[in-house]
Amino acid sequence: MPVEYQLVTLSAADGHVHDALFVIDKRSARRRKRMTGRHTACMHVHGIMGNFLVGTLRFLAAPLAREGFPVLIVETRMGNIGQLVGPGIFDLARHDLTAGANWLRDNDWDHLISMGYSSGASLATRWAATEHVPWMRGLALLGAPWGLPEALEARAVKWGARPSYEDLYERASEVVNDPAGAMADRLFVIEHSRGPSAQPQHSEVYTYRTWWHSRGPEATAAKTHLQIGQVRAPILLVQGTADTIVAPEEADALAEVARAAGNDRVRVATIPGADHFFAGREFITIDTVLRWMRETA
Repeated sequence: MPVEYQLVTLSAADGHVHDALFVIDKRSARRRKRMTGRHTACMHVHGIMGNFLVGTLRFLAAPLAREGFPVLIVETRMGNIGQLVGPGIFDLARHDLTAGANWLRDNDWDHLISMGYSSGASLATRWAATEHVPWMRGLALLGAPWGLPEALEARAVKWGARPSYEDLYERASEVVNDPAGAMADRLFVIEHSRGPSAQPQHSEVYTYRTWWHSRGPEATAAKTHLQIGQVRAPILLVQGTADTIVAPEEADALAEVARAAGNDRVRVATIPGADHFFAGREFITIDTVLRWMRETA
C-alpha cells in the first residue's frame, strides 16, 4: 500500500482557516500500533517560506510515514505571503498548531511528536512551551535558531544589511506604536540580509507589524532560548555543520538551556556537511530523526 496524501482544512480558535497535508501509510501505521500499543502521529511546522520546496518539507514526511509515523504538515498563517500581507503574527500562529493537534486527537491519534524546521522550530517550541499538551511525547527541531530576532540581527551585522537592524528597530518602534497605525502593514525590504548582495535571494521582506512581532528585539515569543526551558518532553535538535543561516553552535546552546531547566532528555544530532536546507544530506537526516523517534515514540 503506497503512502497516501490527504488535504485537511483546519479552523483555529480565532477563526483563521488554513490547510494541512496528512501523509500516511496506513499499513505501516497499523503495524506500529500493534508493536507499541501507541497510535503515534507527527505534526510538522514549515519554515519561513511555508512550501514544499525548501528544507525538511521536501523529503521528511514520506519516509516517516513508511515507518508508521504519519505526518500532519500544518500550513500556518506565517507561511508563504503571511509575513507580507499582515496576518503572519508569530505568537498568534500557535492557534494553528493547536488546531492541527486537535484534528489528530479527534482522529484517534493518542501520541504526538511535534517537529519544526527553521522558524517553524521556533514556533513549535513556543507552542510546546505554552500549550503543555499532555499527549506530546517529543519535540524535534531541525535547524532551530537561538532566536529569530537574534538570528536576523546577527545576519544584519555579518552582511551589512540595509537598513541596519538598529535603524529598522527605531523606525518600526515609531510605526507600530503610532495610535493611528497607518504604516504598520507597509512593506519594506532588507537588502544584504541573507548574503553579500542586494539581489532577491539575499533580501528579506516584511511589514513593520510582522517584523516587530517575529524579528524585533521585543519579540520574546520568537526567542527559542526563552521558550525551550519550559518544554518537558524529550527534545531532538538536528543541526548541519555547514549551515550559514543558523550557526551550528546554536543547537548546543539551546540544549544547554533545556538541560539547565531540568530536562535530561535532550539530544543534539550534528549532520556533517549539511547546510540549512539539508541539501545532499537528506538520507542521514531522515535516519537521524527515525532512530530518535523509534526510541522516543
